[in-house]
Amino acid sequence: GYREFNLNLGCPSGTVAAKNKGSGFLSELDALDAFFDELFEKLDPELTVSVKTRIGRCDPDEFPALMEIYNRYPISELTIHPRVQKEFYRGHVHMDAFAYAVRVARMPLCYNGDILDIEDIQRIEEQFPSVEHMMLGRGLLRDPLLAEAWFAGGYPEDSRERLCRFH
Repeated sequence: GYREFNLNLGCPSGTVAAKNKGSGFLSELDALDAFFDELFEKLDPELTVSVKTRIGRCDPDEFPALMEIYNRYPISELTIHPRVQKEFYRGHVHMDAFAYAVRVARMPLCYNGDILDIEDIQRIEEQFPSVEHMMLGRGLLRDPLLAEAWFAGGYPEDSRERLCRFH
């Protein structure tokens, strides 16, 4: 009954990337393009494809070429973690790369990376008002009530008690 499947080209694990899978596939531009070409040629028209990606394998300068490939295909949503595979989850995200995607992408975007609190969510909303989706990931691991607090406009008075019950 699924109507969409998500391709994860964002996994930075060394054992995965070494096999040119996950974010390892990002350094194989011709193979990636051929993969998408065959996928969308054979795809059941009832199904959609979303993609999670990083901005490259080794260098942020790889990202424009990746965006050219992504823009050639009817991807339903592109989730971007603006780091390269080699950075894993360390250092600052490359917000300039995400801003580039916002300017050139032909599909809806989802931001992913270092959203740990309500202030981070608000910062992304203000900086990129056209981006309607964010992946909270590690932020929810750190604070399971983060999404609820964001939608409610703050933490409810009983949030500590609710967090204890949650755990």
